[in-house]
Amino acid sequence: MIPVAVFGAMGRMGKLIQSGSFSDVKIVQTFDQGDELVLKPEVRVVVDFSLPVAWHSLDLLLKTGDAALVSGTTGIGEDERALLNKWALNSPVFYSSNMSIGIHVMKKLLVQAEKILGDSFDIELIEFHHNRKIDSPSGTALSLLDGIPGRRVHGREGASGPRAHGEVGVHSVRGGDVAGEHHIHFLGQGERLVISHAATDRRIFAQGALRAVEFIADMDPGLYGMEDMLG
Repeated sequence: MIPVAVFGAMGRMGKLIQSGSFSDVKIVQTFDQGDELVLKPEVRVVVDFSLPVAWHSLDLLLKTGDAALVSGTTGIGEDERALLNKWALNSPVFYSSNMSIGIHVMKKLLVQAEKILGDSFDIELIEFHHNRKIDSPSGTALSLLDGIPGRRVHGREGASGPRAHGEVGVHSVRGGDVAGEHHIHFLGQGERLVISHAATDRRIFAQGALRAVEFIADMDPGLYGMEDMLG
């Protein structure tokens, strides 16, 4: 059993992880706003599903122990990426804005599609999330576009003119309880290719995070992601 602490325990994902039944992971500690940030000595991995603004507290937490980190917090910026790199100097750190195996496969398909189609097809991304999501576009949307060149255009309004060559349109839809959908459209002359992924149950993210716990627990210090775990 791998002893785990959950940071952001009262959030959607924090609660979901606590409610799950996992044979190789035991949750021995939880943290949320206002809690004393001292890890129990037996904790081997901290699982973080919080907010970027909470990472100053996560920094204090990780200074108190030698635990590894698995984080799925989205909406992070340069400051948080610098923290990931700092923590990875002394501890194994796993970060992914989306813990879904399907999204990992989707990224690989997008790289191949862009390589084959090149700049002969226009590219547009549409992502859907629930009405309580804070960041737009989603961290997953941004990661999907990592390997796709072009100038990002976030929505269009008014007399925006003809579509510029090399534009990549990004559109965020928010509403209801949508767990997450991402659709990449490759739009050519006389044909269109759509690569899509829909999360129908948030438990897939919890399962992915706990799989990352098992992967990272005995790794050397460094920064790891889905590519390292799944290939």
